[in-house]
Amino acid sequence: MDLLPAQGTVVLDAVSLSSVVQWLDPINVRLVDVSGAAVSLGADRAARGWIRRLAPAGWDLGVTLGSHGAARLSSRLALLAAILREPSLTWLTPVDPLFAAENKVVQYRTAMAIGIRVPATAVSGAPGDLAADLGDPFILKPLGPGHFQEPDGSSQVIYVKEVRATDLAHIDLLDAPFLAQTVIAADVHLRVVTVGSRAWTAELDAAGLPVDWREHESAHHTFTATERWSQVEKAAVRLATILGVGYSSQDWLVDEDGPAFVDLNPGGQWLFLPEPIATSVAQALADWLADR
Repeated sequence: MDLLPAQGTVVLDAVSLSSVVQWLDPINVRLVDVSGAAVSLGADRAARGWIRRLAPAGWDLGVTLGSHGAARLSSRLALLAAILREPSLTWLTPVDPLFAAENKVVQYRTAMAIGIRVPATAVSGAPGDLAADLGDPFILKPLGPGHFQEPDGSSQVIYVKEVRATDLAHIDLLDAPFLAQTVIAADVHLRVVTVGSRAWTAELDAAGLPVDWREHESAHHTFTATERWSQVEKAAVRLATILGVGYSSQDWLVDEDGPAFVDLNPGGQWLFLPEPIATSVAQALADWLADR
């Protein structure tokens, strides 16, 4: 935001509709920018946008499905969807590719089709079958959201775990479907961020870390910027391009067999990464939005 002009820059989500949307009809949209001025969209004014998130975390906390409150929030999303599909807007990542790319099975399917190495992956309700195909132990990771909020407002993160088939004997793995994967003993974790055709990579020594490095608080602050993974960056940009996402935050692992892709987030975090990566990515996003 600091890298963009206040005049003409609009920040909008499902919560801020009331203060940002002035007018919408089938032809025109009028919004309020961060300077307080009106901005009109339509056939005679093109604009660029980036979908970071549709609503803040917890905005629907405690709302009962099918209730009046749920109907109200759904109506807000419907209005937001109409703006997202305004023909004069060009998105860094359009909304349909955004939702498709969030699905990990879609990510792996696409990566494998272009020759990118991925862990052997399966979904099944039979732990024994998973162990036979993937090895025992194997990795479990969420297929859906990796975090949720309790009724008291506390946040819970579902970390990637290494499990054995016997640990899952009485658990319904398809109740909230999980992905199972072959264990890759990582030597290095990579966070690769892409904006258009550009990419930046930070690496983290995996020694002493759990399978999911996010569990280790210090790991969030010990990535180092690196330029030695150019082939990974090329593959990451190609994967993002084919998935149709102009921005991506990707996780890769490196073991004795080389790099392997494990996850792509089309709106993922990057500001925790060291300089010059954090500022460079923000600058690239701002330059694209401002058409510089």
